[in-house]
Amino acid sequence: MLRFRKFFCACRGMRSASERVNITNDRRDAVIQTAGIVANQQLCREHYRLTLSLDMFPGAIPGQFVHLSSEPDSPSGYRTWDSSRRAPHDAHTAKRSAPMLRRAFSIAGLRDVSEGINLDVIYRVVGAATGWMKSLSVTDRLSLLGPLGNGFPIHNRKQVAWLVAGGVGLPPMLWLAEALRNASVRAVAFCGAQTSDLLALTLEPSVRPADDARCATLCCHEFAQNDAPVVISTDDGSLGFRGHIGAAMAVYHKANPVPQDDLVVYTCGPEPLMRFVAEYCVERDIECYACMERAMACGTGLCQSCVVPVRDHTDPDGWRYRLCCTEGPVFNAAEIIWEPIGSG
Repeated sequence: MLRFRKFFCACRGMRSASERVNITNDRRDAVIQTAGIVANQQLCREHYRLTLSLDMFPGAIPGQFVHLSSEPDSPSGYRTWDSSRRAPHDAHTAKRSAPMLRRAFSIAGLRDVSEGINLDVIYRVVGAATGWMKSLSVTDRLSLLGPLGNGFPIHNRKQVAWLVAGGVGLPPMLWLAEALRNASVRAVAFCGAQTSDLLALTLEPSVRPADDARCATLCCHEFAQNDAPVVISTDDGSLGFRGHIGAAMAVYHKANPVPQDDLVVYTCGPEPLMRFVAEYCVERDIECYACMERAMACGTGLCQSCVVPVRDHTDPDGWRYRLCCTEGPVFNAAEIIWEPIGSG
């Protein structure tokens, strides 16, 4: 009951819709535009990298995300909703049985090309919408809203950064590694997967991932091109360290101590992993940021559904909800409340 009251009060006290959108995009305004498909490449058994072509894209930073949906006239469009007709209609003959809400995806890469901008997202095929995304080809188009949310802070005063990613938490770390290199911050990536054929990275043929988590190697092309060595772990031990990637990070830290004032940790992935990393860092007074994941129907704060409980000494209860889409998805890990709030 306490959680419901807090959520109701938070919604009642929110700013207007236009103010929320401005807060979401405090660096540049988000835009809705049509994106073409450059490539839709399979990376491993269930992960794909979708490269989109855009005429322009507002300034963005790693950690921010985009909201994707089909264009109604796209040859492989999803089942869309026409409000004037009050009924779903097909944009193509092979359709799903329900309308598609926009889906949020972290930006995995952003670069200028001669024709405009190319933007990468990485997705795992887990349901109807991502199954449809798997079928997209260069003849298709998407509707893209973004950039949305905040991003990872990068401090030049920090000499070393650790990027800890599990599963589908990998995409924002790829672009972050590039930004850290440009900021002259030494990065080490920790990438975990359930098994080797679910690791969405390109292994260098001449460098094998170390089985010992005490050693990071330039074994992954995506990170190696940004001078970031990698520790890999798999739950079943089929590649790299056997165990979850948080445990691998702890082993590496013991063997490669870094002064806490020189280290910042960024994490994204399953919530149990992020909680482990966050609590590990808080106990050692290491600065840490977590990129949270929530279902986001709107991405702009209108639906009020993607809440994250955080500590707030200015609130009478000592905590409050923040919206993952507008006040996140990146949060100071020390402020996140991982334990459920009790009733009463």
